[in-house]
Amino acid sequence: MPIYIDIFSLILDKKVVAQKYHGGLAQFRIDYHIPASEINEEDDELFSLGQMNADEFDLAALVAKGLSYDDKLLRSDDFTITCRYGDILWKVDWLEENGVFAWHVNTQSAQKQRAIQISEMFVSEIFAEIEKGNYLLKTFRTGDV
Repeated sequence: MPIYIDIFSLILDKKVVAQKYHGGLAQFRIDYHIPASEINEEDDELFSLGQMNADEFDLAALVAKGLSYDDKLLRSDDFTITCRYGDILWKVDWLEENGVFAWHVNTQSAQKQRAIQISEMFVSEIFAEIEKGNYLLKTFRTGDV
């Protein structure tokens, strides 16, 4: 299910978090206040942590909890950082994104297509949907297509 990209989003594959993060998925949710946070989110395959600037992410905390990050190459296969108004800071083979939404490569085709469709809408169309109570710029949940 696609995740709505924040100004900056640090995106993690939930399988990696389950395998490598000390305490697994449950501890990650506690540490990052998911689902209580309005900015840190999850879908079926991904976690997303949001910030206003890329340098605000505490990468050392993620490494201390078991994830990998190469300080010399400035990259990780365990997570990546993407920007709504820019590009992904480094590519990972398990993630696709279009600047508005990001999704796991195994996301269902209908959900990918819906994210692409929303991303291509005019702002006036999105506002018209919001006025109807249909807020399109959000992370997709099960059954949202």
